[in-house]
Amino acid sequence: MTARATHSFGLIWIDSIAALMPEGEDGIDLPERSVLARALGLDHKPGALQPQLSPENVVIVGLRHADPAEARVLKDSRVSAFTMTDIDAMGMRDLMHEAIRIATSGTQGFHVSYSPEVTEFAGWEAGSGGITVRETHQAMEAIALSGGLLSMDVSGLTSGLEPRIAIDTVNFVMSAFGKRIL
Repeated sequence: MTARATHSFGLIWIDSIAALMPEGEDGIDLPERSVLARALGLDHKPGALQPQLSPENVVIVGLRHADPAEARVLKDSRVSAFTMTDIDAMGMRDLMHEAIRIATSGTQGFHVSYSPEVTEFAGWEAGSGGITVRETHQAMEAIALSGGLLSMDVSGLTSGLEPRIAIDTVNFVMSAFGKRIL
């Protein structure tokens, strides 16, 4: 069922991982690997969050890694996921139009969650095989043009992050909020 609440929102998750690791899988307890599962109410631990999102309005863009347990969760959920293969086949422009359509269907707009590890920066191993810097800007520009952006977060910013990557990340955020060349 599409979210119909007055304050309903979608989510565009731009990251190389799905963050849908089921609780207790293989004895692994890595909060960053299950944050999306928790937001979708798939975490059944005591004190777990109530579902905050409708899976039909959640889109993962740039997926490169999925544990077999996460792949099962993803297939069983109604979350849409676009892998690097999908980006190569569709092109970032068309893919983002589809992602935005999914995230805004029956919602007031969408939140964007971006991780720099989805982007392939020259010489940075964490983003190896990811979307290009230009594709990242293109995704953020599509977000701005849609007019549906309600909020945004950036994960993975640490003091050890190379300054050039942090600067590009700030530029991506500015693009998402509408910064243009002309």
